[in-house]
Amino acid sequence: MANIETKGVIIKQNDYGEGHRMLHVFTQSRGIIKAVRYNAKRMRSKAASSQFLSYGDFELRGSSGDVMTVHSMETIDSFMPVSENIKKLALGNYMADITYALLGANNPDERILKIFLNALYALAYRNESEGKVKTVYELKLMSAGGYMPLLDRCAVCGSGEAAAFDIEKGAVFCKECKSAGAISISAGAYRALRYITGCEDKRMLAFRADAALISELNRISEKYVSTHLDKGFKSLEYYRSVAEM
Repeated sequence: MANIETKGVIIKQNDYGEGHRMLHVFTQSRGIIKAVRYNAKRMRSKAASSQFLSYGDFELRGSSGDVMTVHSMETIDSFMPVSENIKKLALGNYMADITYALLGANNPDERILKIFLNALYALAYRNESEGKVKTVYELKLMSAGGYMPLLDRCAVCGSGEAAAFDIEKGAVFCKECKSAGAISISAGAYRALRYITGCEDKRMLAFRADAALISELNRISEKYVSTHLDKGFKSLEYYRSVAEM
């Protein structure tokens, strides 16, 4: 495996051995890769550069296996306000988990990387609720990753008045054509779903929503993620537990 220089964000870390740290880095050029930072705990000045959610310029050295070595990293942003808040940190962990579940290893996707960083930035530095960031990221991730729901009209009759959303089919239906498995959605939720999935990525949070609407959207987006990725997430259970504190 060749040496590479790339921007990336650490989406998972595990300490092992005598101060070493195994990282999963979502890189711009190679997608999600595994890389080891030897003696990470002993290098105090560089410890922050191998922390969960740190984003920076990596110099990675190849090996004969599938794990690279972090030769150096220059931090661009550590998103420290996320790490210092238990709810935001739990959400960041869940976002990282669903990103890995969707992409797997060694599948570069620069758009999804930017969406992930946009969501982290909002958690760290903007006055956005965790619930809003969560539902927007879930929907944007799934849409960018090939699971874009069909929201412009009723999947049966073509009516523009949607009253229900079928999670499994990823489509909306009017009141008359509603399928047995579809869930009723409010007009506000329908407008928000269309906006989030169809807007420019950089404007994905540029809409207003009260707590009730965010709660409705979260129920939809959570189920959409788990259904189409065919997986449950312990990190989601943990986020829920701390969000209620």
